[in-house]
Amino acid sequence: MARNLFEYNKILLIWIFLICSSLLGPARGAAGENSLLRLENGLEIRLFTPDDVMAMTLRDQSGRLILRLPDGTVYQLVEDILDPQIVNKGDGSFHPVNADWAIEALAKVDLAGAGVDMRAEIYVLPLPRSGILASSACGEKIFLSPGVREIERCLAAFTVTHELGHVFQRHFAPEENGGTWADYLKLRGLEDDAVYSADAPRANRPVEIFSEDFRYLFGGSEARYSGGIENQDLARPDEVDGLEEFFVALVAPARLAYDARPGAAPFALSNYPNPFNPSTTIRVVFNGRAPAGAGEIDVAVYRVDGSLVRRVSGGTISGDEFSVRWDGRDDRGNAAPSGLYFYAVRSAGFRAAGKMLLAR
Repeated sequence: MARNLFEYNKILLIWIFLICSSLLGPARGAAGENSLLRLENGLEIRLFTPDDVMAMTLRDQSGRLILRLPDGTVYQLVEDILDPQIVNKGDGSFHPVNADWAIEALAKVDLAGAGVDMRAEIYVLPLPRSGILASSACGEKIFLSPGVREIERCLAAFTVTHELGHVFQRHFAPEENGGTWADYLKLRGLEDDAVYSADAPRANRPVEIFSEDFRYLFGGSEARYSGGIENQDLARPDEVDGLEEFFVALVAPARLAYDARPGAAPFALSNYPNPFNPSTTIRVVFNGRAPAGAGEIDVAVYRVDGSLVRRVSGGTISGDEFSVRWDGRDDRGNAAPSGLYFYAVRSAGFRAAGKMLLAR
């Protein structure tokens, strides 16, 4: 009798283990190795299809469908379109975003050819999250909510590119980075806290405006199908001087260059602050001592069309570092307008160039 009970319990434990494994196991590896996509624009995307998402679900003790993400985050899903949260019942079904369309839209994101070294996780939800019905982004995660009717390709592109703008903002211009975020607010004219704040209506929230700017400026034609941005009281992003250049400068602020002579040591080239107003300091840090005199290093500032703005004279040498300040003026002493500029640093032994953004 005792042996039979032992065998029974053993079988029961095995069944419990198998059931739990089927429920919880996929939550750790549902994405699979094949879902990691590296796009030509530099984006690294981990895609979770509706089937992947459903493999991460289980029922709680009350019978509710729970989505548990690999990092432990938990959401309750809405299964019934008759749920009171779903005001618009549409055609009576939930329709997930086409995952292929979403990836195609992300592949079309183009910041003037600059590589976007950034990761994002895309969760294509088969069912909406309770209490969070709309698509949203949290950290590197983008949640694409289903529609109550079939979602058109242009709307899929619009949504995923907008949400990518949130990931981009948190990665390259977080609100905690007072300088860069403040430069954006000033450039975009969002400095009035009484109008533009996190507590304002959605269209007036700076982070939403940032994401709309990103979508409009750098998304493909389908992402821009609406012809404008959500806040129609603001100027269109392409009508704001220096705004596109501001975004581009975020992903390509500085670079590591190399001496032109064979076997020479590398050097680092940068300017700070960037973006800047009204002046910035261009720096070259050598791996070893800098050239003997500042006069041996030529620094020139150019417009994006290649025309010369100014040759910057002077500069100082300190150990292995050369630095020179540009006051944001052209060779006639006039203040240069907002926009993207290139600077070239040359000497007999090396040459390199960088980008910088003047945001007045």
